Amino acid sequence: MKPFHLPLLLALGGASIASAQPDARFDVQLFRPSAAPQDLVVVTQSRPLSHLSVAAGPYFSYSLNPLTLVPEGGDLEKISLVGNRLQLDVMAMVGLFDWGEFGVDLPLILAQGGQNLEVIGTEGSVESFVLGDLRLTGKVAIPGMRRPAEGKGWGAAMTLNVSFPTGAQDAFAGDGELTWAPGLVLDYRFGNGILLALNGGFWKRPDRVFDGVALGDMAPFGLGAEVPILRGSGITALGAVNGAVALKKAPGAERQIPAELLIGLRWYSSTGVTFTFGGGAGCGCSLASPTLSFFTSIIWIPAKTREWEALERFKEPPEPPPPPPPPVDPDGDSVIGAGDKCPDVPGPVENAGCPDTDRDSDGVVDRLDRCPDEPAGGRGRHGCPLARREKNKIVILEQVNFATDQDVILSESFPILEEVARVMNENPEMDRVLVEGHTDARASDAYNLDLSRRRAASVMRFLVETGVAAERVCSQGFGRSRPLSDNATEEGMALNRRVEFTIQPPSDGPRPPCPDDLDKKGKRPRQKQPGPKPPAPKR
Repeated sequence: MKPFHLPLLLALGGASIASAQPDARFDVQLFRPSAAPQDLVVVTQSRPLSHLSVAAGPYFSYSLNPLTLVPEGGDLEKISLVGNRLQLDVMAMVGLFDWGEFGVDLPLILAQGGQNLEVIGTEGSVESFVLGDLRLTGKVAIPGMRRPAEGKGWGAAMTLNVSFPTGAQDAFAGDGELTWAPGLVLDYRFGNGILLALNGGFWKRPDRVFDGVALGDMAPFGLGAEVPILRGSGITALGAVNGAVALKKAPGAERQIPAELLIGLRWYSSTGVTFTFGGGAGCGCSLASPTLSFFTSIIWIPAKTREWEALERFKEPPEPPPPPPPPVDPDGDSVIGAGDKCPDVPGPVENAGCPDTDRDSDGVVDRLDRCPDEPAGGRGRHGCPLARREKNKIVILEQVNFATDQDVILSESFPILEEVARVMNENPEMDRVLVEGHTDARASDAYNLDLSRRRAASVMRFLVETGVAAERVCSQGFGRSRPLSDNATEEGMALNRRVEFTIQPPSDGPRPPCPDDLDKKGKRPRQKQPGPKPPAPKR
């Protein structure tokens, strides 16, 4: 991120102007360019120069009214301490290992002028033809976010600028102390060559007060874009907004946020010389910024270097993708081209042109069969049997339904329980299955526990009547103690009212009694004789 300087707009009354004393001066230059040929003038892009490639050249900039005093009340005319400035930045840069770059910028004020400085305690106008603060720049790509020269996509880098106090401070060409500015760059290059770049950072500056305005640390920012116009000829358009937020301000004063809008054109010539020119204006969103500014640069890269080759590749438009092959349908199934996974065998469109298969031979094709390896039988649903074994459970597709507040099984659930009996009889290694009864949270604990026990026992009796050996089944009611969902909703209560079938681990000795087979005294209660299956209720 390139640091930005703060031009000053001051409010002075007539009495204060007359009694002004000399204050410590500062660098008013807002425009600080980069020497990299693909940087967006004052906004940095993330890609460093190619290894051992060199870029060098001059940047000329002209700014109008970079430092103007405005008296209070508007009765007096504005005083342009620095009314105009023509500056030359002699710049050079070298790339290192394709991961970083190092550069130097020597600014020289070729000419500047303004009104008499007696209002700030000095006779005569501002000095011209002086040296500015020497600036060293560095950039390092962030691992994982290093974009190659000819690449597209995201890129990120860290930057650091250090300025040395070589400039003429009295001529508003230097800060008089060492300043430094770390920053972060994030950008994105599109396949069509468009580049968007975002800069941000921190700028450490000396604390100063100039005619009552506090100056010090700032947070620079920048947003830039490059859009190819005639990519084959290397002509692009540039746009950038750069500025800085003052982190300090005088009591009662508004925070200064100078910003400037710049636009320009660039030409990457095949000789290795990059020409850039443009201009801009202050946005009016701070106390002051240059009224107008203009810039031009000539950056040279030696031919046949890796960076020169990268710029030549950038000028080449991306090759259009090859046209798709004409659609063909050799198997005549109306699925054509790459969409036909079985181009030599006809199949339905829903199966990508391949014939339907039915691994479990249950009449439900595999693409629609939720249980493709288990035959559903005549009573299945979506290719799955009504009951099947999964780990230590016998899973049923539909819940067992009972008459309201009773242990009478509704006839609609008979097929499900018959399927449970079939699974048990086909798997004699199931030593014992526990029929669990569960309820929702309505009514008391005692009522729900009794209802769940009776319903579980009713299911157990049904299985025995259907052919399951009595010693292989037992039952237990849990009432509302093991909910699956929130009982606050009808959907949750419906999930909690359920019957589960848990396969018990095998026992080496005599099977222990079922939990609900013993009464409180340890004696087995009398069992009701199973009666006929209840008729289906009227609905």
